[in-house]
Amino acid sequence: MNTDKKNPRGSERRAKKEERYAVSFPISLMWEEAGTVRRILGRCVDLSPEGIKVEARDRVNTGTAVLVSSHQFGRMGQATVRHVQRDKMQCVIGLKFGTAFGLGDPARRKILEQVLSPDDPHAAESAD
Repeated sequence: MNTDKKNPRGSERRAKKEERYAVSFPISLMWEEAGTVRRILGRCVDLSPEGIKVEARDRVNTGTAVLVSSHQFGRMGQATVRHVQRDKMQCVIGLKFGTAFGLGDPARRKILEQVLSPDDPHAAESAD
């Protein structure tokens, strides 16, 4: 059975291998809600040029546009909350960047090597 005809979008996702990194560094999300600027702190646990996964105590509504920043990378850009899932006492927040976050720059590559989680396969490559 040809699944490409049934789910062409899904097959595109499988065909396009996105570079993803298991990371661990503090992150800040800021947005405006009902005329008030809100800010939460969390931990980035997954990073790719297209988006990030953040663990935080506080919830952010799906569809919210946020400004993402960290001490390591500085301002990372605007992102939209794609999904939020409660996991015990944490919220796992998936965000998609409005503009791809370039990881090819040598300065960003160096920072990336410093924030990689030990269990990320790329961590072994950078140790060599």
